[in-house]
Amino acid sequence: MAKVYGIDLGTTYSVITTLDDNGMPEVIANQDEGSDLLASAVYFQDGADPVVGEIAKSQKDIEPEKVVEFVKRYIGKPDAPTYEFDGVKYDPITISSLILKRMKAYADAQGHNVENVVITCPAYFGNDEKAATKQAGIIAGLNVLNIVHEPTAAALNYCVREFKENRKIMVYDLGGGTFDITLFDFCVDDNGKAQIDVIRTGGNDRLGGIDWDARMFDYMCQKYALENGTEVSDMDDELRATIRAQVEQAKKDLSTLEKKSYVIKYDGDRTRIELTRQEFEEQTQDLVQQTMDFVHQLLSDVNFTPDNVDVVLLVGGSTFMPMIRNAVEAVFPGKVRVEQPNLAVAKGAALSAAIEWNERLADIQEKVEQGGELTEDDKKVMGLDEDKPVDQDKALAAIQEKKIENVEDVSAVKDKLTRSLGPAVFVTDDSYMIDNLLFIGDEIPAEAEAVYGTRVENAPEIVVNVYENVSEDRVNKHVTPSFDAYGNPQYTDPELKVKRIGEVHLQLPPHTPQGAPIRVVFRSSTVGLEVTATNVQTGESAKTVIESDVLYSEEELNKAKNLFAGIETSGQI
Repeated sequence: MAKVYGIDLGTTYSVITTLDDNGMPEVIANQDEGSDLLASAVYFQDGADPVVGEIAKSQKDIEPEKVVEFVKRYIGKPDAPTYEFDGVKYDPITISSLILKRMKAYADAQGHNVENVVITCPAYFGNDEKAATKQAGIIAGLNVLNIVHEPTAAALNYCVREFKENRKIMVYDLGGGTFDITLFDFCVDDNGKAQIDVIRTGGNDRLGGIDWDARMFDYMCQKYALENGTEVSDMDDELRATIRAQVEQAKKDLSTLEKKSYVIKYDGDRTRIELTRQEFEEQTQDLVQQTMDFVHQLLSDVNFTPDNVDVVLLVGGSTFMPMIRNAVEAVFPGKVRVEQPNLAVAKGAALSAAIEWNERLADIQEKVEQGGELTEDDKKVMGLDEDKPVDQDKALAAIQEKKIENVEDVSAVKDKLTRSLGPAVFVTDDSYMIDNLLFIGDEIPAEAEAVYGTRVENAPEIVVNVYENVSEDRVNKHVTPSFDAYGNPQYTDPELKVKRIGEVHLQLPPHTPQGAPIRVVFRSSTVGLEVTATNVQTGESAKTVIESDVLYSEEELNKAKNLFAGIETSGQI
């Protein structure tokens, strides 16, 4: 039986899991630290392997310029920071690959062979962020079977233990740096087969526990200044680092205690600061309300009331804070369950990986039985020599050997798009609009097409500019692109989150008339968008997986994979 793995690549902590012999998810412990979790922090020590984990995180107070954290907030985004250590340049994609390499290393040291994985990401990630997450896995030397939304993974982990009755499930997922709210329809058919369908998703991929930390830090600085008769603006870096070192512990303490005192040692003096849970909650109440606004908006979008929801699962490490449960419980009394906040997503990822793996084997088996030709990838999945022909009996035996047992009661979970996708098309000689072909809520994988005409006679090529946005209007196509027809930035309604994510170039033969038909096809999966433009008259086409400027090209990806294959990670300094 093959082994596959699920990885929750978190903003502050990450987890790797697999399935036990009974088909149930289990965490692979981080034995270096005696924990189920790996801190998503990297310390670049001079002339030695990068250190990943809690020790790296603790070095932030000593050598902050050598520690990188919270890269998930920037992965796949145009404002992503870059770093350089020992002559090697890093960005959120490659930093994330080091975190993934560390988990693979300590799992392999325990007898595993981590290769085929599902990695989770926030449901509200766009195309670039998801594709960047997959690229991080590839650079880490992993075969990324799929990218699965975190709330979907958490719901799957819950539902495999609850094959009882149909219900509407809401997942409130507040992690270290991201927030998702997702509504699911869970049902069981007459044969006991479970089906999980996404109804609606919302959230903010830049709202999470580190925002509560920032508020706690600001408040502790204010209290310190008040105790010492100074100004916060006068604090130097050493004092700020000393206070910041107390912040995360204070947040954890006030999740179980009503009050706690902390001693700040600085410049030979000791200052005692008392913090109360009430103070912490008052300082962060607006952050809690932001999450609840997303809850109410989601309910409104699907014409639900809280009464229509049967269960609310709290996942993500930040839901340990009592203020979160109290806020959610106030809207859904008696329906809230704390669902393994730090582990649920990773456990669901392992289940998703097993489902994905078995589905691939089923597709290969169908191909074998129909006499189809196996690809190198097919043979790789079956563990067979990629260069040798395979007879049918041997192929079927290999498929059966690789199948993962005890997951057949769960049907594949179909995520839905959280962004609408479409090309920019001309409406006049010098202006165009976005003609969305795929929409928020379309089931993944999704495919749609449309036929357009060339704008001018004898054009040497057409360029299909590809956009994502959050417009849901399937009738009135009035979304304004972020650039005009000449490539100049222009105003776009910020609420629609319009973003240009790439382009496709299709060469045209000489003397192509104006209005010549061009078929454009969009195919979207959880790991990317493929766009094809075809000249209907000639049959010639151009196809590309959309890769924006924030992603690596295929050449850059291979180069990074080779470079990082020689970079080892450590759990110790």
